Amino acid sequence: MIKYIPNKNYLLDSWQIKWKIPLQLLMMFFLICSFTLPPDEDNEEYNIKAAFIYRFTNYIDWDSLIPGKEFTIGIIGSSPVKSQLDEIAKTKTVKDKKIIIVQFNKPEDIGPCQILFISQKTSFHLGDILAKVPGKGTLTISEKEGYAKKGAAINFIEVDNKLKFEANPKGISAAGLKASSQLLKLAIIVE
Repeated sequence: MIKYIPNKNYLLDSWQIKWKIPLQLLMMFFLICSFTLPPDEDNEEYNIKAAFIYRFTNYIDWDSLIPGKEFTIGIIGSSPVKSQLDEIAKTKTVKDKKIIIVQFNKPEDIGPCQILFISQKTSFHLGDILAKVPGKGTLTISEKEGYAKKGAAINFIEVDNKLKFEANPKGISAAGLKASSQLLKLAIIVE
């Protein structure tokens, strides 16, 4: 008489057969996605720009040009930097003042703010924007080539695939602001 001995690996074998193909497909999907999905470079760039904008507040002297209990950062033009600045505003302050982020749709909408970020996606001319900046005390920060030479106080640029910034001392001074020498040492000076 022949005795039947069940295969101990039978359960393992049936599991492997049942799940082998779906697992292989799932692994291929993750491999394909990891190679074909580009990193969110735009998000990373604007995360860095938002950090720069926040750090600039440590190196600019507004003297008594910040009325009230809020420090306002305005943005003109659509930009991913807004969501990054919103995150910073949740946990940080500037000179013991709460940070408020305001989106402006057109130059006529620009109200009092301590920083005005001019998005490269804005369709308005820099001259029209600067003409609507109310009074003194607004640091203008742009991200379009040549804007520092045209009057923006600070302009983000890319040099050798690295984010850098230009500073226009005349533009900073015209806004009634003072930049620290440490900030100017890090900047590419534009006249």
